[in-house]
Amino acid sequence: MNKNRRHSIWYVSLFILIISSFCYAEESVNKEQAKVIYDLFSGTITQDKDQLILHRCSIARDQFLLDFNHPEDEIKIRRLIQQDSYFWLNLRARAYENNKIYRLRVEGISAVHLKKSCHLSDLLSDLDKLPKGKLTNRE
Repeated sequence: MNKNRRHSIWYVSLFILIISSFCYAEESVNKEQAKVIYDLFSGTITQDKDQLILHRCSIARDQFLLDFNHPEDEIKIRRLIQQDSYFWLNLRARAYENNKIYRLRVEGISAVHLKKSCHLSDLLSDLDKLPKGKLTNRE
């Protein structure tokens, strides 16, 4: 009987050991889920076929294909393009690469600036259109 008792204790211990590892694994998985951090990306939007493209406001003028977490943001941008394609906006998004193509996963629209551009080349071309002598505000 003493031998049976040792076997039963050994089986119970083995059972507890196996169960405890599953409980620990579940706890670890829950702790490892981190919050997704989004950056701000400023730029103008163009449409190529059905794909929206952000032309970032930087000297490099990086381009990102846009994917949306919320369909209403995509609808809003498509309406803006149909009304007047001259605008720029700030997007809360996360950049990633897929098949050597840069993409943005858009979480939301932070700001829309209508009838304006954020590109330096557009600003310089607007300065060329000003009449001579109108570059300063001197009186």
